[in-house]
Amino acid sequence: MVAFVLAFFFLLATPAAALRHPANVPVARAKIKPDGTVDFRVRLDMLAYILQTPPENTLDPPMLALLDGSQDDLQKDLDASEDRFKQGLKIVGDNGPGVLDSIQFPTAKDIDQYEKDNPDTRLPVMMTIIMTCHFQPGVKTSSFKFPEALGSVVLTTEFPYTEPISESVDPGSASEPQKIPTQQEIDAAKAAIEANDQARNNPAPATPTNEALVQKQIQARYDAWSKAYMANDVETLLSILAPDYVLKMSNGNTLSHDEYKVVLEQRKAKGQDTTKYATQIIRVNLHGTTAAIWSRETMTQKGKDPNTGKPEDIQYQHDYIDIWTFANGRWLLEGTTTQKEQSKIGRG
Repeated sequence: MVAFVLAFFFLLATPAAALRHPANVPVARAKIKPDGTVDFRVRLDMLAYILQTPPENTLDPPMLALLDGSQDDLQKDLDASEDRFKQGLKIVGDNGPGVLDSIQFPTAKDIDQYEKDNPDTRLPVMMTIIMTCHFQPGVKTSSFKFPEALGSVVLTTEFPYTEPISESVDPGSASEPQKIPTQQEIDAAKAAIEANDQARNNPAPATPTNEALVQKQIQARYDAWSKAYMANDVETLLSILAPDYVLKMSNGNTLSHDEYKVVLEQRKAKGQDTTKYATQIIRVNLHGTTAAIWSRETMTQKGKDPNTGKPEDIQYQHDYIDIWTFANGRWLLEGTTTQKEQSKIGRG
């Protein structure tokens, strides 16, 4: 839908990167158990990492050269990158460093398959590093530090039966230490969640509305999003999203509500602007208090011509399917699935 596209990614990424070509920003997720074991994943722009530059500083031509080279050369680059990644990743506990137990690093065959699965979008090549690790016995807090070549990383730390914690980790810095809950605390949290679920079993029914009225109401939400997005009004933007909002991009990658919040805050801090923004509703499909909206977003931002490097206006157009739900008298955006994206130089 509307600006749920990460314009953040545009100004940080290369000019050729479309607004929700977004995934140039590395995203890490750490699921930590009370015993200190961790399921750890990092999704990143693999070609930028091979080139040892943050995604926002990596140009398309050298990345395309890696894709167009031999599989053997690419694998050698990946092997060297894996070594650098393991050396640069730091697992930090309050009682000493943690241990990386296993790692599944992408291969040249994985990248070749990625290209086959995404024939219309060669860049960025977003791959996932899958790891298991553990902290020392008796650990009470967790923290992570990433290889500096990744640039800023959006890290989400998850503990059982608690809300995930998302934050931006700057290059050269470690994430904020997070308290690891005890088994007793986890059991109490589980019981509280189960009690809340029971209390929500009989929600009050919402007033049904017709599709013409729904279109008018949701168009007003799109217009409010556009105004807030151009003003970097993060509070208003988040008020339009449901707490469990998920953005699914054209390459299949996803961002959770909390991860998207971090990105919006990064965008605001960097003063990134959008000069023109509008969303058009193409079709409405209403089922009770849920509306599926086919929408088209058009956005213009300042950028650079990828061929000349000169400042130019870049126009992005995205087609989405947005799922909205009506509760307590207002529409909230539950999820966005990208259907199509394209960009061109100039306002058009």
